[in-house]
Amino acid sequence: MPKPNYHHAKKQKELARKARKQEKEQRKSARLNTPEENAAAAAPGSEAAETTPATVETTSGTPT
Repeated sequence: MPKPNYHHAKKQKELARKARKQEKEQRKSARLNTPEENAAAAAPGSEAAETTPATVETTSGTPT
């Protein structure tokens, strides 16, 4: 009877871990790049962004 190939399972697990880590790095780098672009675009509309949470709180029915 052949022995189980644990090395193959370990290798697959490591490859999956590397793939997840790479995807996370890509999402993180994309997120770090967008605030610079969004900060310039959102600066004039920052007042609108501040009023939006207030309207959400009042419509949710929970007093703050």
